[in-house]
Amino acid sequence: ASTGVASDDNVATTKFAFPITTGMSFNRTLWKETGAQIGREARALMNAGKAYSTFWAPVVNLAREPRWGRNIEVPSEDPFQSGEYATAFVKGFQESPDDPYHVQASACCKHFVGNEMEDSTEVGQHNDRNHVDTAITMQDLFDSYIPPFQ
Repeated sequence: ASTGVASDDNVATTKFAFPITTGMSFNRTLWKETGAQIGREARALMNAGKAYSTFWAPVVNLAREPRWGRNIEVPSEDPFQSGEYATAFVKGFQESPDDPYHVQASACCKHFVGNEMEDSTEVGQHNDRNHVDTAITMQDLFDSYIPPFQ
């Protein structure tokens, strides 16, 4: 849902640039407004019975693993910027000025901390999230990988 709400019923929804490109703008207002529009469309589809209430977005992992095919879904390789993006996007997604007492749509930041490998085959070697050694030092874990999720 970071680039827009998908629908199987050919319902037209707004499609946004990938987070890696909007992240490069360093524009918190853009991030919040993108989340707000996606949240409005998500609520409309939920009300019409064409969507669920929780969306798996935004992706706040860091773009540090070049083999990870989902780097375009993350806003940055910088922990601070990824956290700022997540905060702005989620506020826009969940909070509606038209109804401050209810959640517009529910955002669930993903993936797990340090899960920067989905599925990749490079030079005949297959890697996936269950078979890659993600060796992260405690310092790097607390300095880089956990902050975007806070």
